[in-house]
Amino acid sequence: MDFSGCLDDQSFGPTVRGCRDDFDFTIKFEKIFFALIPAAIFVAVAPARVVYLTRKPTIVTGVLLRTAKLVSFATVRASDPSEY
Repeated sequence: MDFSGCLDDQSFGPTVRGCRDDFDFTIKFEKIFFALIPAAIFVAVAPARVVYLTRKPTIVTGVLLRTAKLVSFATVRASDPSEY
């Protein structure tokens, strides 16, 4: 399905008129509300979460176990990027 022919995609309005059966969001609306706003909220909340987590007691105490846990988690997440 080719979406490049919709003239309303550059407008801010949440719906496209005259294209895709007037059902879909405009590209500009999608970029702002589904990408920019969640990223801004994450950036605003992340420092407080980091401070909270650094003040909690450590659950895995052994250096070897902690390193193994971090390496296994990083390996699993890097091997399957479709999970993100």
